[in-house]
Amino acid sequence: MRFESLAWLAGCSLVMALAGCGSAGEPASEEGDLTAAPPLGPEPAGSPARYPILLGHGFGGSSSHLTFNAVDVALRKDGHHVVLGDVPPFAPVAVRAKVLADEVDALLADTGAEKVNLISHSMGGLDARELVAVLGYGDRVASVTTISTPHRGSAVADVGLELVKGASDDALDALATAFGKTFSQHVDETELRAALTDLAEASAEAFNDGHPDDPRVTYQSWAGVSSVACIPNPADAEACEGLLLAHPGRADCMDAVLAPMAGFVAHGNELRPNDGLVTVDSAKWGTFRGCVPADHADEIGQFGDPARNTRTGFDYVRFYRNLAYDLAAQGF
Repeated sequence: MRFESLAWLAGCSLVMALAGCGSAGEPASEEGDLTAAPPLGPEPAGSPARYPILLGHGFGGSSSHLTFNAVDVALRKDGHHVVLGDVPPFAPVAVRAKVLADEVDALLADTGAEKVNLISHSMGGLDARELVAVLGYGDRVASVTTISTPHRGSAVADVGLELVKGASDDALDALATAFGKTFSQHVDETELRAALTDLAEASAEAFNDGHPDDPRVTYQSWAGVSSVACIPNPADAEACEGLLLAHPGRADCMDAVLAPMAGFVAHGNELRPNDGLVTVDSAKWGTFRGCVPADHADEIGQFGDPARNTRTGFDYVRFYRNLAYDLAAQGF
């Protein structure tokens, strides 16, 4: 087999892993975890948010795949008006944001609200920024909250682009479309190389220059930190600016499907704190609220993790319930 074909297959495997295709495997060993950690964060309580909430998924997701697992149900029980976003899984930000705009318009029409709150995971945060900065929705968006969004790119995307350098766009898009048909209605918009380009570190500076914040919108962000070896990274505290929501001495064990990519994300020996796909520094945008002990999948309850990680005490549903109540407390 030619080298170009091997590189193409390797790149496709990387892309599909990033999108959550295939078995998640077993998590890293948790030996030494003698007692279950109590849940992190306060007991959720408060008033419903003033504006409806739209939960925006990341790359390779949909309203039923790699999205906020049961979070919408929990928030509705708390009295919030919540919908799950559903944008093209393998399309560039500009394409995804146009679909997001239609969803925001529908949500405003359905509720009669003046604005919406956008809570976005991963690439979804870039969609939200495109919606506001380029499509002019600053008058209809009250807040943008991003969780592990690669505002300064993800090295995984750079590696993926290099690996598929010799592949045709038609071949890449055919692969992504075939996979996307199993969970998304938006596969006609597939542009895989363009989507990866938007996620790459090499593209981040230009993206940020072209997407200034709107002063009418409140921007805030969270990051995740996880460990392949299940031990805390000494650099976590500084990277998280002292805002690491964690029990001392306990680190999240990164899921096996993410572990192979963590070395690229950490930039090798630099050991930059990350969640397997996005570094803490890349996830920061607007007001940085802190880090949670979770990998990229744990942040939205994917790969079969329990509601509460007994090793770290992180409960992703509890986290989003507190986040929504906090939006309400801020007047949103």
